[in-house]
Amino acid sequence: MNEDSIDCATLEKLPFSELVQLADEYGVDVPEDLDRRFLIAELLELSEESERLDEEMTIASSESGEDQSVVLSGNFNETQVSCVLRNPAWLFVFWNINDTDMARLKDLPGASLKLRICSLADSHEPKPQEAFEVQTATQSQEQYVLIPKGTKFIKVELVLVTPGAGEVLAFSPVVAIPQGSSLVNDLQPGRDTDFSPIVELSGMKEVLAEQYRNHRHSFS
Repeated sequence: MNEDSIDCATLEKLPFSELVQLADEYGVDVPEDLDRRFLIAELLELSEESERLDEEMTIASSESGEDQSVVLSGNFNETQVSCVLRNPAWLFVFWNINDTDMARLKDLPGASLKLRICSLADSHEPKPQEAFEVQTATQSQEQYVLIPKGTKFIKVELVLVTPGAGEVLAFSPVVAIPQGSSLVNDLQPGRDTDFSPIVELSGMKEVLAEQYRNHRHSFS
């Protein structure tokens, strides 16, 4: 699909398999049980963000007056992995592979590169509470990963997987996931809630109703 044609009406007509394929082009890992409406919302946001970055790069290039383009390879012959929060639900992971590890990846039969997403109870806790692995996108050094609900701290390990074995090549710094106020997180539309006068003045009821209308699939 041409990314310039992405809009909500077009995405609504696509089967889930094609939405997943489109997400893969953006480097987004999509769990099998991900809500369709949530995926469409993320794709629209990613498309808008991509268009904005393209416009900013075009403007910057025009202002510089330089005709010759600069190409960065993105590989500094170091094996490393890092991650940043796109928002409290999505983690953006990016990595480099040095020449030696890349040669092993290509030469070892059945070898592949995976991201091990580790949920931690504390920023200084070496052993993860939970972990799952994500296959890296083909011919890419970056990927979006959906953060498990309730995660407080997270780190990513870059793993070289061979038949019957796995070797951690690099790991990222620990990232803290912002936690919302329980006062807000426990609110549900239609449920009687005693709001303080100040909260009433803040328009919390209207905000909650609007959130439910636009993102009702995220409410349990």
